[in-house]
Amino acid sequence: MGGRQAALFARSDYLLMRRLQDYAERGQLAAATSAFGAFVTCVIRLGGAGVLLQFAWLGYMLLVSLLRVEVVRRFTPDTIDLDYFRRQRFRMVALGVADSLGWGVGLFMFAMFAQGTELYLLSVMAAGVITASLIYYRALPQLCAVFVATMALTGAAISFAILGHVEIVSFSLIGALSLVLFRGIADDARLYRRKFEGEAELAESAETIQLLLHDYEAQSADWLWQVDRGACLVEVCDRFGEAAGVDPRELEGREFVTLFEPGPARELLAHRLLVRQPFRDLSISLVANGETRWWSLSANCWDDGTMHGVARDTTDTRQAVERMNFMAHHDMLTGIANRFLFGETLREVLERKQAKGRLALLYLDLDHFKQINDTWGHSTGDRLLTETAMRLSSSVKAHDLVARLGGDEFAILLTRLGDPSDAVAIAQRIIDAMEKPFMIDDQKLQTGTSIGIAHVQPPRDGQKIGPDDLLRQADLALYAAKALGRGTHAEFEPWLEERDRERAQLEADLKTAIQNDEFTLHYQPLYDLAQRKTVGFETLVRWQSPIWGVVMPGEFIPLAEDSGLIVALGEWIIRNAIHEAAGWPEGERVAINLSPLQMRSPRLLPTITEAIRSTGIAPDRIELEITENMLMHDSARNVAMLHELRSMGIRIALDDFGTGYSSLNYLRSFPFDKIKIDKCFVEDIEEREDCQAIVRAVTQLAGALGMSTVAEGVERESQLDWLRSEGITQIQGYLISYPVNAEELSDGRPFNEDRHKWFRPPEDRSASDRLTGWPPAAEAAARRRSTGSLSDAA
Repeated sequence: MGGRQAALFARSDYLLMRRLQDYAERGQLAAATSAFGAFVTCVIRLGGAGVLLQFAWLGYMLLVSLLRVEVVRRFTPDTIDLDYFRRQRFRMVALGVADSLGWGVGLFMFAMFAQGTELYLLSVMAAGVITASLIYYRALPQLCAVFVATMALTGAAISFAILGHVEIVSFSLIGALSLVLFRGIADDARLYRRKFEGEAELAESAETIQLLLHDYEAQSADWLWQVDRGACLVEVCDRFGEAAGVDPRELEGREFVTLFEPGPARELLAHRLLVRQPFRDLSISLVANGETRWWSLSANCWDDGTMHGVARDTTDTRQAVERMNFMAHHDMLTGIANRFLFGETLREVLERKQAKGRLALLYLDLDHFKQINDTWGHSTGDRLLTETAMRLSSSVKAHDLVARLGGDEFAILLTRLGDPSDAVAIAQRIIDAMEKPFMIDDQKLQTGTSIGIAHVQPPRDGQKIGPDDLLRQADLALYAAKALGRGTHAEFEPWLEERDRERAQLEADLKTAIQNDEFTLHYQPLYDLAQRKTVGFETLVRWQSPIWGVVMPGEFIPLAEDSGLIVALGEWIIRNAIHEAAGWPEGERVAINLSPLQMRSPRLLPTITEAIRSTGIAPDRIELEITENMLMHDSARNVAMLHELRSMGIRIALDDFGTGYSSLNYLRSFPFDKIKIDKCFVEDIEEREDCQAIVRAVTQLAGALGMSTVAEGVERESQLDWLRSEGITQIQGYLISYPVNAEELSDGRPFNEDRHKWFRPPEDRSASDRLTGWPPAAEAAARRRSTGSLSDAA
């Protein structure tokens, strides 16, 4: 009722409808009260002809009461016909006026015949009629005013009729009482109207809210829910049923918490509903249509004890957050933990198990990964990393953590170890697994790994090891493993830290060594077997440090490459070696090793060009040695660089042939002038048939391609004889000479097979001769331990 009328009627018309409705609710009782009062009043007997008047009045009052009952009984408050309400108001007011006039006439008539106590009865009846009119006619203040006015006039008329004159006091009292009643009627009318307007505004607001809620429910991703005092669902909307995957009629009266999966969130929801405590954004799961969904619930408690709330499906948001969280803590390529998650987990585990000593950290990287990545492409390299992560994960237990720290570096946190030796066994198992070939896109790839192991020991002197310290220990152990040879493992030992500190200090001193002129050049002869003479020298570098003494290339060359100082050092070597070679006899060449960083340096060509210009040396007397690994990094650019150097007349040699990757491919990509056979193939050449086969094949291949060959590490006559018989072009090694400095290079000693003729007994030599002469076997061994080349170290 009210909704349509409130929307269609004006506020005043709607107020009229409400007044008529309130009056109709009391109309039958008001008519019955009036009829009963008329019967009571008839107790007063009228003599003679007055009896007829008495019955006539009673009949009139009964008729008016019956008409009033009929009018209110037929009243229809739900209609939207405004004219109907106006007609009903006319009828109700007319019958009310007729009733009030009837009471006015009746009271006056009976007062004329009443005596003694009958007058008191009439007074009570008059007061009752006025009171009843104020109660029953409250919704129609006009009728109340008519009744009061009628009773006031009736009282004045009775007073005048009985006393025979106007009694000032009586009239004043009646007038004062009437004014008070009129004022009360007016005030009540205003209160009634104010109350109505408040209710109307509240109803409009409620309707507006309801419309907004319906619109919200229809258009938004949220839906409303409501539970009664027993925490059971009531007034379940279609959206709620659709989201829950249940018919709304089946949800009606169902306990709300039974919709959700058991767990802490459900227990918390049950507690909040039990104690009627408001809550916000309670995340809880349920199974809807066979799928696990996540809802966010919020609710407030109403005064009637019910709870009303809103629900939202947050499954997509939760999944997105989980995906973001996974991306933040896992490596996107391999799916295993990343550096951040590994560090956080390591920190937590160390704090939890500091005193147990049953943890170990494995640190590893892949052998030849950069070569594979550059040769076969990044997609193949990514596949290799993914396959590696799978092999590592399958080699450890589920509670251990495998992480990719970046590039080809991996770390494994081993927990629940029964004994520290278990970590060594796991490391060996991983090495064995990684030695098996990888099949990627029908291509068999061979790699391997070295592993550093760091154990967590019980804290000593209250000092606890941190995650960074443990990673550093494992990293140092990895370097130690690589020093032992690839495909092995090493455990951290305290002396590794001391060596690392020395290495750091050595690197710091290396930065000032060039400016302080602490480097010297040494030269090792290149002996031509056919001409039986030395045709050139390979340039080697030594560092005479005032702090460390003589530092071997194997120690400082890797440091120079890691720090980038190798570029400046290489330029110094090129300038000084070419300057020194310019003073040698015509035909003798100088060989200079290049590092990978030098090949990428834009200053390489200008440095060589300036050295040639300033010394006037013939470019073909300069021979640059590179390793095949250098061609694998930015190979197109490096090959272009080699062609440019070759166009200047400079000779190019391929150093350490056979120890790299896909050597034949690079022999085809660039026409080298010389191939240097690594000393590992020459060392046992007299005894090992496999070494003989390799050297013989390289010699034949070089001859077919028009390249000369150099065998490195020749120390015995038997090696020389075999190499000469197979057609090797040149040799290099202690059999001819150890590396000598510039002074020794010009002291007249022969650099050929007749070196023993120059050797004098120790008693005939000076102190300097004994230090610089060709050494016998024991001295040669000592020299071998203290010499090396830039390319060997690299």
